[in-house]
Amino acid sequence: MLILLLGHVLLSLLIGLAKGREYLNGYATGEKEYRIHSVQVTLTFAGLAMTALALFISVRAENLTEIASILLFFSVSFSIGILSSVFARFPRNWFRYLADVLADTAILAIGCGFLAFCQETFQWSVGLSLVFISFIVVFLFLSLYNLYKYYKYWTTSTPAKRSIENNRREDVKRSTISLSIDRA
Repeated sequence: MLILLLGHVLLSLLIGLAKGREYLNGYATGEKEYRIHSVQVTLTFAGLAMTALALFISVRAENLTEIASILLFFSVSFSIGILSSVFARFPRNWFRYLADVLADTAILAIGCGFLAFCQETFQWSVGLSLVFISFIVVFLFLSLYNLYKYYKYWTTSTPAKRSIENNRREDVKRSTISLSIDRA
């Protein structure tokens, strides 16, 4: 499952570097509320991971080696959640994209941690494992869909295409103005 988290981060970063370089080098404008919300959400997930980490340590303090994989996932989730909230505060698009990728990875790590907990503690309960497996699959799909939306935006918003769109808008404005002048 750790490979899943690393694969998610690497795939997202590689696609970002390959297709979104122009967008990522720009600056976010007028999105201070988004950044504040993103920081609050990722800090909330980091707090959840820290609480779960503290709970598992306190419950199984005598046998920490048995729950090492659970502790690993919640520690990864906590640290990545904090990093995501830090990156979300910077105005450059590259940091915003990285904050989104890290926030998704932190949530996936929480899901993997609970799945590891269910598999180690409740081996008899297939239902609990299926709940967290389905959560991981659905969330991974949604995260990849978000990455696809970024990719789609990057491929449709090159400078040449933007200038064509701006020219079309200006032509529509001119034709609307000329029609209103002709009618008057």
